[in-house]
Amino acid sequence: MKKFSKVLAGAALALSLGACSMTASPEDDVKNKSDLTLEEVFTNSQKADSELSSVHMDMELTQLTHDEANGEGSTNMSTTSSTDLVMEPMTLYQTSTVNMTMDEMEGSELPLAQVEMYLTEKEVYLKDNIQNEWTTVPNEMADLLKDAALQESALPENQLKQLEPYLDDFNFKQDDETFILELSLEGAKADQLLKEGMALMEGELQSSLQGAMEEISLSKMDLKMWIDKESFHTVKMDITQKMEMTQDGEMVKVDQTMKSDFSKFNEIESIEVPAEVTESAVEMESPFSQ
Repeated sequence: MKKFSKVLAGAALALSLGACSMTASPEDDVKNKSDLTLEEVFTNSQKADSELSSVHMDMELTQLTHDEANGEGSTNMSTTSSTDLVMEPMTLYQTSTVNMTMDEMEGSELPLAQVEMYLTEKEVYLKDNIQNEWTTVPNEMADLLKDAALQESALPENQLKQLEPYLDDFNFKQDDETFILELSLEGAKADQLLKEGMALMEGELQSSLQGAMEEISLSKMDLKMWIDKESFHTVKMDITQKMEMTQDGEMVKVDQTMKSDFSKFNEIESIEVPAEVTESAVEMESPFSQ
C-alpha cells in the first residue's frame, strides 16, 4: 500500500482553482458584496500566493478503502496534521496522528502512528510514538519528503492554471468575508485532472509514481475553496474524491475526504530545529536497502 499512499497524496496536491469572467453570486444576507470576477479573483490570488513567505496548515484526511475481492472488507483511516511552513529557506515542522479501523476490529479504533517531523534543505528529522527517538532520514526518503513539501508549498500557486480548461464547470459565490469556489467533476474529466496533476510532480516524487497513473483512476471529485476577500489567500479547502486502483490484479475502491485550513500567512519568521533534536538524532536504516 506504500505506492498507493503516495498516489493519494499526489492526487490531493493536484487540485486547486481556476478563473473565468463571471461575478460571484452572493449568499443570503451578504452586506460586503464584491463585483470582482472569477478571473480577477484568480489573478489576485495567484499574486498573493506567489508572495507568500510562510503559512500554517491544519488538515483532516479520512480515507475509506474497500477491498471486498480479497475478503478484507473495509479499512477506515483518519489523519490529522498541523504544519508550519517557511518558504525560504524551505523549512517545515509538522505533527500528525493516524488512526485506523477495520471491519474485523468491530469498529474499535487504535492509534496507528503519531509522528513529529522537522524538514530542512539539508536534513529530515522524524520521531514517532513507537521508537520514541529522533532519527535522521536516509537520502532516498529525504528526497521524497522534500519533493512532497515543495509540492505542498506550491499549493495553490503552481496549480492555478491547471484548472483553466474547467472554467465553465465552476460555481462562484461569496459571503461577507470570502469568495467561494466550487468545482464538481466526474468520469473522464475527473480522471484527466488527476493525471495532469500527477504529471506535474517532479524529482524523486515523480519517479516514485511512475506506472501508478495507469493503475489508478478518479471517478468523481468535488472541490470547494474559500478565498479571503482582503488578502486573496486561500483560507480553507475541502476535497472529496472517489478512486479506483488495481492492486495485485484486484480492484480497490477508495473514498477520500480532505479538509484543510490555512492561517498565519507571512507570520512565521523562521523554524529552528532544536539542539536536542540534532544532537540526539540517530540515522534511520534505509527501507530501500537489501
